[in-house]
Amino acid sequence: MTRAGFRLYSIHLPAPYTARGAEPEALREGFSLIAFLLTVFWVLANRLWIRAGVLVAVIGVAWAVATFAGLNMPGLAVITLAVMAWVGMEANDWRRAGLAKRGWREVGVIAAENQDAALRRYGDLAALSTAPSPGPAPGDGQPAPSLEGPASA
Repeated sequence: MTRAGFRLYSIHLPAPYTARGAEPEALREGFSLIAFLLTVFWVLANRLWIRAGVLVAVIGVAWAVATFAGLNMPGLAVITLAVMAWVGMEANDWRRAGLAKRGWREVGVIAAENQDAALRRYGDLAALSTAPSPGPAPGDGQPAPSLEGPASA
């Protein structure tokens, strides 16, 4: 089976003290086109306040330096595109860090076609790992294998 259309998603579980009904979050690994295109608005929409302030400062300083250096419009466009590309590459890592700061924990990485499929697959795997083990076979004397690996003594 080919995995050509699969992407990697990190799965995050809410902190125990998070509001009831908080669902697991699946964050895609890699470049974020939305963050690239909407840069500052994306950072604000994802409640990354400090990063938004830093981003506005970086853009302001870059434009001020470029203007002072006498760069024309194409030069300013290159600087702006560079900042936008940086945000697009770092966006999902910033979201992961924001979730961790709010007490969420990363529980694994899933390969799936989209975010919904990743969450569904995580739910299936979580259900398997919490299912009761069948126990040893009659007369076998050996415990049934666990999904968590060999038991330590």
